[in-house]
Amino acid sequence: MIHESYYWKDDLLKLSRKLESRLLQSRWGERNLYTIEKEIFIGFYSVRKLIESKKISDSIKSKLYDIKEFPHNGNKGSVADPYRIEDYLLTQEKIAKLSVATICNQFIHSFHFIPYFHNGKNLAGFYFCSDHKSATSLYFISLIDIIDIFQIVGKNYPSTMHFFRSQKGKIITEIE
Repeated sequence: MIHESYYWKDDLLKLSRKLESRLLQSRWGERNLYTIEKEIFIGFYSVRKLIESKKISDSIKSKLYDIKEFPHNGNKGSVADPYRIEDYLLTQEKIAKLSVATICNQFIHSFHFIPYFHNGKNLAGFYFCSDHKSATSLYFISLIDIIDIFQIVGKNYPSTMHFFRSQKGKIITEIE
């Protein structure tokens, strides 16, 4: 449980600024790729931790993003290389609307995490999906959307919290 959210949110804002600078970066070595992967995962872990600690407004947690989704082609992954992007139909893109909470879970439980470089140089975003989702589809999120998520969560300080009990006796919390 997070008691003081300021530090977590401040780190997300700092991370969003770092990621903004990555939009212009055109040289990528192994160390850079390791660092960006770590930053993205820690960022989404932080967002989920803030959500679970009820430190984020419901409207932010449930905000929807248009994410590209590509269906799986039905081939079983090979034992030697189960992480093949070729197993997805990248020409059959559709738009999926995913909430911030769902995006967090897809990254935290990711089976695929594949950076995409526009023109082979500039990082544009990531192909990703959880281990459960990998059998049916692959997602793509832009780096700009990731930056936006980290910024809106980092700036969000809810002012009201209401508790009530549902007809079945479950305690419901509304945060705004």
